Amino acid sequence: MDWQKIVIHHTASPTEVRRSGKTVPVDVAMIREWHQTKGWSDIGYHFVIMPDGRCAEGRPLCRPGAHCIVGRRNSIGIGICLVGNFSETEMPEAQLVGLVNKVKQLRADFHLKLGDVELHRDVSGAVTECPGLYFPTDSFKKKLEEKA
Repeated sequence: MDWQKIVIHHTASPTEVRRSGKTVPVDVAMIREWHQTKGWSDIGYHFVIMPDGRCAEGRPLCRPGAHCIVGRRNSIGIGICLVGNFSETEMPEAQLVGLVNKVKQLRADFHLKLGDVELHRDVSGAVTECPGLYFPTDSFKKKLEEKA
């Protein structure tokens, strides 16, 4: 794949849900299930960042995503999703750090510029507030600019 962008999303869901009488965390397997229930072949995102900052692999990077159809982002953009609803709550600091670390790694691996990192809502033609109204845009950009 010729990756030219990184697109940031949120699940717009709680971080935990009730299943079979138990509270369980939303994770890659659950998101994959949600997406496959829609008839998709796999999870739409390439990576998922958990609230504690851990990064889990989703759809393999050898396959286009299913996360942002406008602007050909599924074909040219690596999709990273944050578990949580940042239109309702603020992102945990550990999750922001995990996101920044993953984005820095992907930028280095694929020789991408800072301007190649986009929030879903900022992709031309996208009609969404994803990754949420409380996504810490300024802090995210500042941390991306910091040297390792």
